[in-house]
Amino acid sequence: KKIWIGIGIAVAVILVAVFIVTQTKREAGVIKIGAILPLTGPNAQWGVPPQKGAELAIEEINRKRGVKRKNFVLVAEDTRCEPKEGVSAFNKLLAQNIKIVLGGVCSSVTLAAAPIAERNKILLISPASTNPKITQAGDFIFRVIPSDALRGKVFAEYLFSKKIRNVAMLYINNEGGVGNKNAFAKRFTELGGKIVDEESYGQESTDMRTQLSKIATSKAEAVVIVSYLGDTPLIMKQAKELGLSLPLYFQTEAVEDPNVLRVAGDAAEGVIYILPAPAEGKRPNEFVQKYEKIYGKKPELFAAESYDIICLIAKAIKETGKSDPITIKDYLYTVKNYQGASGLITFDKNGDVLKPMAIKTIRKGKPVLLEVVESE
Repeated sequence: KKIWIGIGIAVAVILVAVFIVTQTKREAGVIKIGAILPLTGPNAQWGVPPQKGAELAIEEINRKRGVKRKNFVLVAEDTRCEPKEGVSAFNKLLAQNIKIVLGGVCSSVTLAAAPIAERNKILLISPASTNPKITQAGDFIFRVIPSDALRGKVFAEYLFSKKIRNVAMLYINNEGGVGNKNAFAKRFTELGGKIVDEESYGQESTDMRTQLSKIATSKAEAVVIVSYLGDTPLIMKQAKELGLSLPLYFQTEAVEDPNVLRVAGDAAEGVIYILPAPAEGKRPNEFVQKYEKIYGKKPELFAAESYDIICLIAKAIKETGKSDPITIKDYLYTVKNYQGASGLITFDKNGDVLKPMAIKTIRKGKPVLLEVVESE
């Protein structure tokens, strides 16, 4: 009996050893990319498309036998666009020894995760976060979307050129909202304009009528709004309900989302907004065709940016022969005029990109381009 027990233990030990060796070999053939994205909750419309864009890039790379014959795997964690949940999601990836992370989407999440990434030398690349603070967030922090510092400057100059001198501001009270608001206000006042009223609301707010009513009694000639997906159509509809006659200028790309336009209906008519200019050329067109073929609809916000992030990581690994975050980080700083699905990408010394900005309006429920402003 003792002999059989001994044999059983020996067999078990051998099986465990074989499993560990096999698993180690499998792991050696895999490059894990983490993602911290809002996959549930009111801002999931900003997180699911980036996940799809990243997965499309990964499917293409792996179909070509990977990079250095290693397959990419995306490990996504949900943040709900909440800083605390974002940190928790990032730490889950850290516990899995993942060294390259896509995200976050909301600036508050990216800024919360950035110190952890910098401290642990983990590469963090955002497809969507625009807060100016991210510029100084660390050597390992990148983004493929322009900073609000650029967006605010361009939008302020646009409004001022339209002879608007007195503006009220309504903004979501988080890192993204405050940063966006401050960027606009700084440039607008430098030009000689005045911010006659500032009203904020919480990230989970659904009723902004009090703030809109205060703005209606101010001396504003226009309202500049910094909002997210869930609150954007509500602001449009509530402004119309209150009979607010002031023109609405939205400083985020939330207006472009088809679901926002569907919910807002005719309340969206005539609003003006700013976002990075649509990419043009062979690579962006090919991406749109691939995305439509796989997912049955046109790419939503930030899908192209996430696709580009994965492709740039693969390019860095292929050209350097290494997959560690320090090597990839150093490579990204050398990227100039990379033609991506989201447009030309050049990283500056802070890991920021410069891209043209577009001013658009909504006419008969459809986005219409008014002007393209080149970045300086």
